[in-house]
Amino acid sequence: MAPSLQTHFRRRQGVAIGVAFVVALALAWTRPWTSEVPAAVGSGTQAASPGGSAVPRAAASADPVPAWLAWMPGGFPEGFRGDAADAGFDTSVVVAGDTLWLSASRDRDGAVVDRPTPPFRIPIDAFAVEPSAYASFLPDAYRDQVIGALNRGRAVLGSTSGKLRRLGPGATLVFGGVTVRVGAVVPDEVIGWSEMLVSREVGAELGIEHDRYLLALDADLAVPRFESRVRRLLPPDTYLRVVAPGKTTYVRVASGVNPPVVMKEVFGEFAAAPRADDPAFFTMDPAWYDAHIVTQRVPILGQVTCNEAFMPALRDALREVVRRGLDRLISIYSGCYAPRTVARRTTAPPSQHAWGAAIDIDAPTNGYGDTTPAIDPRVVRVFDRHGFIWGGRFLIPDGMHFEYGEPDPST
Repeated sequence: MAPSLQTHFRRRQGVAIGVAFVVALALAWTRPWTSEVPAAVGSGTQAASPGGSAVPRAAASADPVPAWLAWMPGGFPEGFRGDAADAGFDTSVVVAGDTLWLSASRDRDGAVVDRPTPPFRIPIDAFAVEPSAYASFLPDAYRDQVIGALNRGRAVLGSTSGKLRRLGPGATLVFGGVTVRVGAVVPDEVIGWSEMLVSREVGAELGIEHDRYLLALDADLAVPRFESRVRRLLPPDTYLRVVAPGKTTYVRVASGVNPPVVMKEVFGEFAAAPRADDPAFFTMDPAWYDAHIVTQRVPILGQVTCNEAFMPALRDALREVVRRGLDRLISIYSGCYAPRTVARRTTAPPSQHAWGAAIDIDAPTNGYGDTTPAIDPRVVRVFDRHGFIWGGRFLIPDGMHFEYGEPDPST
């Protein structure tokens, strides 16, 4: 069984907050899914990859460089990258990213590892950078490895992606008519929890077009000043999220939610085919659907169709809603499993709904974009306690939406 989100929480936070707190969290926040905990990056061990190559697990720090982060839904407008370079930051880089569709992969000896049955392919969360600009944002221990691979036209995989793909250096990834060789596998946080990082040049060949987030280094910044400097480069009233160094687990676009690679490891990786009539919606591989998507009865909402691994947490949250006498505040089940992209944008990553790992409640009174969602805050607090992320706090509010995140010990 795949590692739980609690496992990811322990692994991400353990170094920073100490072993004792991790153990306390493990006891206090037992989740409905369990598994072995994979070897932690930085353990000094090596994980064997297909073809006999070894993925190094260096003991050196993989902590991200403490950078300022800015992103906006849908990506920055055309010309932003050039404007950001002239915005007066000490150092900055704009990272492009789009969903690519993997048609095959081979290990370093040429043996097929993945080859989904056509028309199905595997969505990959891929990003592209200018290597020289990105170098300042890499930990010393991994800078030469990452930049060397990018400059050679090779892909860098995050460690979770490498594990999911069962690939190491020398392997190849095939995206339609373009093949990319893997040059390195590094800890997830080194490359912003992306599944695959390539140079801008290779990214253009693959079809990575949209600038997704900005990283900046500047000793003379505070949040208002950073936000003001970025906003000057954007149209008025743009939805913009800025994050100070060290204030988010995921230093990347959509920094407040779990990236696709985490969702894959917990809820299962699927192959799919974008629908011809609307490529923002998928036809899912029936084998994945049958293995992961179930229809079960839960309190208040009745029959719901979600990922089987998501059901226990949803059921526990709704039971607490009932125990607290708040069930009268929820009227309508508005959906869970929905195979589509985020915000129905064709190049965006799959929505958490595509995994069946998000629930919509009372959509008529909590519409997407409504600035004052009507859902009762007491209900929100219950879902917070059970590890859900509420869409009412998103940049573009989505008050009906609750997706699985991680437990919040403060609520």
